[in-house]
Amino acid sequence: MIVDDIERNRMLLAGNLSGLKDVETLEAENGIKALEMMGAHDVDLVLLDLQMPELDGFGLLQAMQADEKLRNIPVVIQ
Repeated sequence: MIVDDIERNRMLLAGNLSGLKDVETLEAENGIKALEMMGAHDVDLVLLDLQMPELDGFGLLQAMQADEKLRNIPVVIQ
């Protein structure tokens, strides 16, 4: 999952990952959307921007740590 408020950044990262076999990407523009999507989809890795509106990367990390289902998902901060 790519979580970044800048659409261009999301598109660039998704484009780079699209060439990998068996990789499907999800995109969210803020932490709130990311949490909603993580509730509906299995996520193996999060590429996370820290500075975003509504719920920033720090808030998303806190929410993930508080959720037993999400706390073990690896996060790469970009």
